[in-house]
Amino acid sequence: MQFPFALFLMIQFTAIAFCEGGLFNRTCKTIKEQNPDAPSNTYSIVTNSGKLLQVYCEMGLNGGGYTFLHPTTLAVINDLDIPQMFTDKTAFLLRARRTDGTQPYAVLKQLSEFSFVPLKIGISSFESFGGPVNAGHIGSPYIFFGFLPNSVASVSATQGLQVNGVRISYTHCGSVTASHFALFPNFKEVDPGNAYYPDPVYAGIFSNVRDNPSGRVMPGDYFMFGEIHFGGCGCYVQTNQMKKDKGVLALTIGFR
Repeated sequence: MQFPFALFLMIQFTAIAFCEGGLFNRTCKTIKEQNPDAPSNTYSIVTNSGKLLQVYCEMGLNGGGYTFLHPTTLAVINDLDIPQMFTDKTAFLLRARRTDGTQPYAVLKQLSEFSFVPLKIGISSFESFGGPVNAGHIGSPYIFFGFLPNSVASVSATQGLQVNGVRISYTHCGSVTASHFALFPNFKEVDPGNAYYPDPVYAGIFSNVRDNPSGRVMPGDYFMFGEIHFGGCGCYVQTNQMKKDKGVLALTIGFR
């Protein structure tokens, strides 16, 4: 008897949809809530619009429940898919892939005086923020992680972020209101820009990353080309230039 292909697909989808005790996995955070012992691993989740995504769920660091998007998903999702996955707008979880094989992490938060400002995620968008430099070089898709919007960055002398609880601040100068990380899959292998200003924020971030106690690493294909831009006078750096002084090859950022 021939097994109907449509039935095979239905069974596959049902197995994904009902895993971890819920009708659908919606986020890594809900998987963690349903099963506190769920391990860090790759999972499938379904967006409110019905898109099936492969993600990596970090279930240990900073309480767990962090969703890391695979680069290929950035080509199929948009800003409407983000709210269900991004409800804790107080923290991002950064991981860096280094030349020695380690993947140190950092919990990124607003400075205490800006704790009232929610963090921002945009899929190939940066509404109300200073935009990423490599949007004009590499182009879309990319994922944008914003800290201070233009309305705040343009009038605040002291800016920065917290890295694993350590305050990293600088005195803003000039008219540039950048305050973000941005990650690019760069599917077309386009040459990025070549600007590089390793000012205080850059040093502060990578002086305060930590090795995770287990030494466990994420799959390497979740990491992407990244830019970090704070300022004027905070920093502007790209991962293609971080190897020489920080041993960093690529970045990824999770959220919950």
